[in-house]
Amino acid sequence: MRFVIQRVNRGCVKVSSQTVGQIGKGLMILVGLSDRDTDEHIDHIVDKFLNIRLFDDEKGNRWKESVKSLGLEILLVSQFTLYHVLKGNKPDFHEAMGGEQARVLFDKIVKRAREKYDEKKIQTGAFGEYMQIDMECDGPVTINWEYPQKSKHNNEDNNKKENKNEKEDKKGGKKKDKDEKEDKKDNDKDDEEKKLNRKQNIKKNFKKNDNENKEDKNEEKEEKEEKKERDHKKRKSLKKENKEEEDNKEDKKEEKEEKKENKRKSLKNENKEDDIKEDKEEGKPHKRKSLKRHNSEDKNEDHEDSKEEKKDHKKRKSSKKLNKEEGNDETKE
Repeated sequence: MRFVIQRVNRGCVKVSSQTVGQIGKGLMILVGLSDRDTDEHIDHIVDKFLNIRLFDDEKGNRWKESVKSLGLEILLVSQFTLYHVLKGNKPDFHEAMGGEQARVLFDKIVKRAREKYDEKKIQTGAFGEYMQIDMECDGPVTINWEYPQKSKHNNEDNNKKENKNEKEDKKGGKKKDKDEKEDKKDNDKDDEEKKLNRKQNIKKNFKKNDNENKEDKNEEKEEKEEKKERDHKKRKSLKKENKEEEDNKEDKKEEKEEKKENKRKSLKNENKEDDIKEDKEEGKPHKRKSLKRHNSEDKNEDHEDSKEEKKDHKKRKSSKKLNKEEGNDETKE
């Protein structure tokens, strides 16, 4: 059995934030059991816990008092990791006692300690559980104790085992280094292949983007040309409509003028007839005057009509000229 005995001012064991064991001033003892241990040495071990002198007396003299003499407390916690063998950096616990067998032996130690001392002053943790230990070391004072002690022969065997394990670890380390180097080479090759693939993908993407940009430009150009054609057609149709409207206006104007002219002529004829009747009633001389007057009026009216016709003709000529120029501009565009 192996023990780690620590002098403490207080100690506490928790499982899932629940306190399972707690003491004030006394000893915190970690208990490790090997697969070779039996219950034949329990009495001797419990006596050692109760009587080991790790405390000062009233005068301040060191190593004079024990738990039993001062009426202090003990906290016992099972700790299978005390039986370990280091294989390089990894601990091995094959020497530790198995779970159920260790539980029985640990419970016997606790029971015997409570029988030999005050039951309330012997506290324990929770066997086989994941525990959190909180304690305040006094000193610190820590004693590592093994009972029964191993013979020199056993120690030598253990040392040989540890040396053998270390050699195996070194061999394993060399092999590991070799494997790591090979893995590194493989990784480097993979990285180079990845880089090449990346470069090829970048080139492909670049070409693809280039082609897409060219296509986009061509599409934009086509859209502009289509827009230009549409605008040109719109302008052309608008001009055509305007021209038709102007022609219709001119036709209407001409019709109106024809109507006016016909009206004037009919009025003239009526006036002439009236004048002739009057001349007949009044006599010939007056008839000549009236005829001359009518002729002069007719001439003036005809002159005014010809002036208006000339003006209209000029207007039509100028509008046709403008339309012709616009048509030439469109063809140039």
